[in-house]
Amino acid sequence: MKLARIAGQARYEQNKINHIVGDHDLDFDIRGMAGEIAACKYFNVYPDLRIGPNRLGHDLKYKDLKIDVKCTKYTQGWLSVGLNHRPQSDFLYMLCCEVGREYTLVGWQWSETILQSSYQTDRGYVMEQSMLKNIEEIK
Repeated sequence: MKLARIAGQARYEQNKINHIVGDHDLDFDIRGMAGEIAACKYFNVYPDLRIGPNRLGHDLKYKDLKIDVKCTKYTQGWLSVGLNHRPQSDFLYMLCCEVGREYTLVGWQWSETILQSSYQTDRGYVMEQSMLKNIEEIK
């Protein structure tokens, strides 16, 4: 959590400098970083600690897969992807839930699956947890 707080704070400050505004606060960036670290720990890969806009579009790579981790503070939260995302092969979105100080990898979905009009809302693409694939399927 210490690493997540430091990196999350740095990302938050960089976003302010770059005038990247959104409907999030410092806790949002810390939570996001903690979710990324949890996924990296699960896959035994090193987290990307670069600060600044993420032009890669993904948070980590595992084998030939690119993974974008989305983290929520809601136990029954949905996987939510911004409207600016585009389907890519070998690219998936993973949902991580924060419960207290625990971060649980809930499930994942291919970008080509979630980024369809049937999952589109005015705020992004959303998918409930029951529609996500099991984390074990990735390994």
